[in-house]
Amino acid sequence: MPEALAPNRILLYKWITNLIVPIAAYLLLVQNSSLTPPMAAFLAVTLWAVCAWAMETLNDIAVGILLPGLYVLFCEGVNIGVVHAPWRSEIWIIAVGGFILGKIIQETGLGKRIAMGSVRAMGGSFSGALLGLTIGAIILSPLVPSIMGKAAILCGVAISLCDAMNFKPKGREATAIMLGACIAVGSTKLAWLTGAGDLVMGMGLVDKAMGTQTSWMEYAKYNFVPAMLYTFLSMGIVLVLLRSSVSRETIRSTVQQAYSELGPMSAEQKRAMLLLLVTVVLLSTDKLHGISAGVVLMIISALSFAPGMALMDAGRLSRVNFAPIFFIMGCMAIGSTGGFLKVTQWMAGLVLPLFSDTGTMLASLCSYATGVGMNFLLTPLAATSTLTAPITELGMRMGLDPRILYFSFQYGLDNLIFPYEYALYLYFFSSGYINFREMALVMAVRMLLAGLFVACIAMPYWRLVL
Repeated sequence: MPEALAPNRILLYKWITNLIVPIAAYLLLVQNSSLTPPMAAFLAVTLWAVCAWAMETLNDIAVGILLPGLYVLFCEGVNIGVVHAPWRSEIWIIAVGGFILGKIIQETGLGKRIAMGSVRAMGGSFSGALLGLTIGAIILSPLVPSIMGKAAILCGVAISLCDAMNFKPKGREATAIMLGACIAVGSTKLAWLTGAGDLVMGMGLVDKAMGTQTSWMEYAKYNFVPAMLYTFLSMGIVLVLLRSSVSRETIRSTVQQAYSELGPMSAEQKRAMLLLLVTVVLLSTDKLHGISAGVVLMIISALSFAPGMALMDAGRLSRVNFAPIFFIMGCMAIGSTGGFLKVTQWMAGLVLPLFSDTGTMLASLCSYATGVGMNFLLTPLAATSTLTAPITELGMRMGLDPRILYFSFQYGLDNLIFPYEYALYLYFFSSGYINFREMALVMAVRMLLAGLFVACIAMPYWRLVL
């Protein structure tokens, strides 16, 4: 009986901690003369959410749903209009469209065909297999705005490859394949505005602070080149640190067999490919036709139901998981409420003295380090929502283009050590194929080299094109 009660007792202790820490933080913060009681309450409620996500005392989506209501209840002056302001943006529309497209790619088998075809095209070496998975991620990245949608496709392909090759779970080869696929999904998203929901949200916050409007193609111009270099740098680290002795012929024959089992491309897959090509064309020419990314994705989603296309129906739509939208919008409420209460300006005032005497390179490095550090406390989405506005304000006060700091911050959020820090890595790690020691080694080396990459390669490029 005591053993059966142990998990419940642990959960109880977590809940007690989850409540005591924010209350104690509020009692300390409210004594700070630079903070008003609503600002202190906002920070305490946000801390509660962070603890809930970190300790898993409550489902992450439930926390996202609760956050807006808690801000209204405990932060004087904050109303429904403030916390639900993000719903007036097109971010949730992009998320909906992304989920629908992701389901089409998954249900039709097109995603697996693209990924496996990419692996096959790269020849029969171990490095070729990893390169193929990476190219598959590059192709899928702008087409599937849901990071977990891409993860579901690439993770399935990587597992199939490991099983077909008889790679032992947690062995070096299996770790390299699974971790390589995971890193490819995470790093390629940085190239596109529709790479993930947090990028759409973050760029929206930057544009709001700067009074600008960044199009899909402009974002690609700023980030495609550095993101691709960063992706191949990451793959190089995996290949160097996790070398494999598997023969080229063995991999070639296995991949060829797996691809042949897919059979010829079906009519449904051809229609899905046509729809995706139209999507890319419309997104990349938004400056010409003036239709925003959200509207494009809604039009494409509607077309998928049309007679003759028939890629989406009531059955498939019912299997689309729209729940993460509430998590996204709950996290966005952090940014909208913090901005309304001037908490973001207060945070910028705290950080500014640390950056004030630095040049662009060091400021970019500090922004990168901030992203790395925040991974231990916040999900990338929550960190983006909380810190994008202060970082943008910081850049403007320093006379820098704040987008340089924001992009550096996003690279920091893509670098972590522990799987719990990001749902993407937790998803791949939970497959049971990744050895944690080898993953930690790869990610630690990548974290150091990525900082140098941001400062010495990406930052000069951004200064050139911005």
